[in-house]
Amino acid sequence: EGKDCVLAPAWRCRAAAMAAAAPLSMDCIEAGPDPPPVPSSPPRTPQAGAGVSPIEEYRQVEPLIAAPLKAGSSYFLVNRRWYTEWLQWVGAPSVQSPHMRPSADPLLPASPGESLDAIGTNSPQNCAKRTRTRSWTKDRPGEIDNRDLLEEGSTNSIKRTLQERSDYEIVPEEAWEKLISWYGGGPPIKRRAIATPSGAVQVELFGLTLKVYKSSDIAGVPLEVMESKCTTVKELKATLCKEMGLNEAEVRIWDYFNNKAYSLLEKNLDETLEASRIMDNNPILLEEKNADGSWPQEDQNESNDVVGTSYAGYSSSYHASSASSDVPTVGEPIQRGAVGLQNLGNTCFMNSSLQCLSNVPALRDYFLSDDYKESLNRSAHKTKGKLAEAWAELLSLMWKEDTTRVAPRNFKWQVGQFAEQFSGYGQQDSMELIEYVLDGLKEDCNRVRGPKPYVELKEGEGRPDSEVAAEALEAYRKRCNSRVDDLFVGLFKSVVRCPESTCGRMSVTFDPFLSAKLPLASSAEQRQSSFSISLVRNNLPASGSYVGQIKVKVNKDASVKALVEAAVKEAGEGLEASKCILVEVWNKKVYKFWEDTESVETIGSEDVLVLFEVADAKAFQRSTEQRWGTSTFAAFSGCSGETATGDASPSSSSSCGVILYNRQASSTSSYSTSYNNLGMPLLLTVPKDATARQLYSEAERRIKELFLEPGATDCPAWKIFKVAKSSWSEGEAVDPQSDETLGMKESREHFAIQWEVDCTLPPRLQQDYLAKSSSGTTSNGEVALEQLLKMFVEDEQLGQDDAWYCNKCKEHKEAWKKLEFHDCPPVLVLQLKRFQYTRWSRERLNTPVTFPLENLDLSPFRTASSLSEADPQPSVYDLAGMSKHIGSLGGGHYVAYCRSSEDGRWYFFDDGSVRRCTPEEVEQDKVGAYVLFYLRRDFRPAAFGPPSSA
Repeated sequence: EGKDCVLAPAWRCRAAAMAAAAPLSMDCIEAGPDPPPVPSSPPRTPQAGAGVSPIEEYRQVEPLIAAPLKAGSSYFLVNRRWYTEWLQWVGAPSVQSPHMRPSADPLLPASPGESLDAIGTNSPQNCAKRTRTRSWTKDRPGEIDNRDLLEEGSTNSIKRTLQERSDYEIVPEEAWEKLISWYGGGPPIKRRAIATPSGAVQVELFGLTLKVYKSSDIAGVPLEVMESKCTTVKELKATLCKEMGLNEAEVRIWDYFNNKAYSLLEKNLDETLEASRIMDNNPILLEEKNADGSWPQEDQNESNDVVGTSYAGYSSSYHASSASSDVPTVGEPIQRGAVGLQNLGNTCFMNSSLQCLSNVPALRDYFLSDDYKESLNRSAHKTKGKLAEAWAELLSLMWKEDTTRVAPRNFKWQVGQFAEQFSGYGQQDSMELIEYVLDGLKEDCNRVRGPKPYVELKEGEGRPDSEVAAEALEAYRKRCNSRVDDLFVGLFKSVVRCPESTCGRMSVTFDPFLSAKLPLASSAEQRQSSFSISLVRNNLPASGSYVGQIKVKVNKDASVKALVEAAVKEAGEGLEASKCILVEVWNKKVYKFWEDTESVETIGSEDVLVLFEVADAKAFQRSTEQRWGTSTFAAFSGCSGETATGDASPSSSSSCGVILYNRQASSTSSYSTSYNNLGMPLLLTVPKDATARQLYSEAERRIKELFLEPGATDCPAWKIFKVAKSSWSEGEAVDPQSDETLGMKESREHFAIQWEVDCTLPPRLQQDYLAKSSSGTTSNGEVALEQLLKMFVEDEQLGQDDAWYCNKCKEHKEAWKKLEFHDCPPVLVLQLKRFQYTRWSRERLNTPVTFPLENLDLSPFRTASSLSEADPQPSVYDLAGMSKHIGSLGGGHYVAYCRSSEDGRWYFFDDGSVRRCTPEEVEQDKVGAYVLFYLRRDFRPAAFGPPSSA
């Protein structure tokens, strides 16, 4: 979730009354479909004549955003795409690629009170010292558009798959008010900040959705409310009784988990919902007194507040447990230990991880036998031994003979107490949870008590590997000494060499590791980026199609110009780079024009790239700062292309660039009309004095070429509207019969082609020609796990960002580094690095990886010294579990495959569902494999039977 969300206790709404109620304040977090648009909450429009320069906008907003979060204050979400465009408009250094930066930054006033115009004049000799009143990019952002962040049909409930800094930014209320006054738009998405148990301040994005039942109407439709996890039970009870017309004194409040009266909450009214283990989508029961003053749950009293019975004929199936426990379901499992884990709200990543850890026999047996209690460390940082106790409790329930499913409520709560990134209900990375749980268990069972001693890492300096490795392991155990370390921690041998032939400096160390993270590409391949680009030709090529797809590779530090040239070369057929414009399409509209000087690193994996061939590329030129004019620095040093008011210089071309997108009205009310955007946008060039008739003629030509079948004569009715670059308004209709000039003064004029409602649209208009930019979708072929291990131990030259300090050369060097396995742990955890994150983008690599279920031999990847020992550790491993990721980076799902130490068979775990599966099914999951758990051969369970032949 990035910053967790917290709402004021009063933020709630009634799902049952949504349709009839007036629109709720944006302080409310919606819990269901929103009412139709109403005139009281239209998109905000910018104040006329705000007259604030880009640099002044940045000066006003940046300190507000940089300020630390304050508990109780309000914050707003802003679409990351819009926010990035705004940062580029105001010239914020954080989003400027080095390729785009001028050779010297424009000077700012010496003090906030100094006039912007007092620094210099428009004369060429002084212009370089004058503060820019314009942006480094020439397109001012349109209205703020947060609609893409929202659940369909909602004005305030955001999608669960969103990620901060990728999909949205959080800004304080004062910054939001400034941005909305300058740009307009919306809708506002308001949240509040709260203090967490550790003292940190976070912004709660989602809150808890609760379904509230009355005992007098247990079969009725529950009231659905949205609450903060920091709301107390007392506050919740008071609010619900008021909203449902009940007398507080005549009501008891229950945790009605899984629609069973699980826990009476009356004894801890001052506890928060989070402390009471209330989960997202948790049912709540308001138990009303009978007419004779007794309670329906009359067999219960305050000394026995955990029951597990239900109303309306449901029978209990809970084991007896405390209110703070995990919740098991009684039944007959298909195999002991093969039990499901209930999804508590986007917790599939946790369930997948815990199933794999549960099926590591040595780890499980250590906690089930209570041996861990002998070394339980109550002084462990943060966890204080509680994580180990929660893990042991969960395992004891999962491995009961009569458990079929467990809701890991307590374990999730404990994890969230010590690692706040896991306290909410957003999707997380299963590997991150695995590492956190193992690190926490190591500390909770650490035999080292009190402050840990400082241990200086010593280099080899020519000594035998065995001596240096033993020294490194001894130093590690002075700080970390637990059974978990014994099982999972191994040693890498790390050799770093100075690249200077005259130096010869070499550093040899042995480093502990908990897991090995294997890149899915070689170092050379990692230095390249692959892009999928849609190509739209202006002239029909020999291939006979105006639209095509191109895949090209360029270095990650290449410019957009190099990318365009590579795409033109790949396309061939007479295509010229000088007549091509690369744009990003978002929501089927042109979102961004890419400049030659920008770096390809700024292109995100989810960005949709389209390369348009046009008759006159200079018609789209904004100023001399653009790639079709003079150099970037010319705009700074000579002030060319910029007026005193900051308006863009007109293009030197006699033509005007026209940007059109296709749309169709989807719904109309008395307040507004909603549109669905269609197909692919169009770029045209027309004379600056073009008439409406000429514009229609050019648009008709492109519609026939791109959207109609060859020879087709019938076309649904459509008309053109003049629109703003980014606006929700309908725009102004353009008369197709008019011979008056359109008065196009800008270099880029925006129009919409509106298709008739309920018409049969051309199939090509509905076809999805657009591909996402990154090749993170599919690789060119599968790779074996052994190949990844081979790449992992190959020599690699460090880059400039992670240069090594050579104490002989007395400077940082891009040294050569080599890793090898030396001590191989009993449990080898291998992460396939499918997720790649950069400053600008994130992507999932769908490279198929083949991996052995048995006989993984690490011998080729170990040090020669470890293999030549008198009694070397075994090098062969067998697979015991796999955490699998399905789908996209933001909206995917986690499951697990595990091999049971009870019967040696494979099982498939999908949250609460469990089934047997074949070894072949596990082997075939080459794209989903993410984290692999291998057991060293001397730890192979007897139930696995004899190993297969290598």
